Amino acid sequence: DRVVIDDWLPPAEIDALRDIARRGAAAADAAAAAGGPTIIDINSGFVMAPGARLVNLYQAKSKRKPFGGEDYELYRSVIRRLKAEVEAAFPRASALYFTAPTFLTRLSGENATWEASEPHDEYYQWHVDRENTPHYEFSGLLYLSDYDEDFEGGLFTYDDGSVVEPRRGRLNMFASGAENKHRVTQVTAGQRLTLSFWFACDPAYEFRDFLDGQAHARYRS
Repeated sequence: DRVVIDDWLPPAEIDALRDIARRGAAAADAAAAAGGPTIIDINSGFVMAPGARLVNLYQAKSKRKPFGGEDYELYRSVIRRLKAEVEAAFPRASALYFTAPTFLTRLSGENATWEASEPHDEYYQWHVDRENTPHYEFSGLLYLSDYDEDFEGGLFTYDDGSVVEPRRGRLNMFASGAENKHRVTQVTAGQRLTLSFWFACDPAYEFRDFLDGQAHARYRS
């Protein structure tokens, strides 16, 4: 129930996703120099910055949008290819459905004095995905930066001692249940970028890949 695939995404598409993350964080005034975790969901428009500061880029007063059509098409293409990869890696009789949330995550170690101030900030805690969100069936991470080159710390670790080192283009997929309890060690330098995604077996939790520059708080509307 664990699969890792290297060089899954071409370098040009990795760079494009990295740039989407950069622009999304900048639009939310979430500077990497401040340290801590920032998540950018271009599907719904929400950005969660350190201290659990939540903003929606698509509801902001500024008329300038951080993303364009090419960004949305790339993100949609990647998500759909990821779904096909998960289905191939974990064959099952029931269908899989893309579910919310999905987001780009930036873990910054650029501020040595940064400390967690909210539970959202404590990304390094052990957890089981399905215990946090019961409808999750499969989890996945597409790494967009290199361990020991772009950042220090930030290793993906299972509670049985298995470790996955993030590498650009490396795809890490696993079942979301208790058999895959895991955590990310704290990033101590640089920036760690990841695309995080989940799939469900219940169609009630299918989240459309809207990607239209509009705010969406519901699964299908």
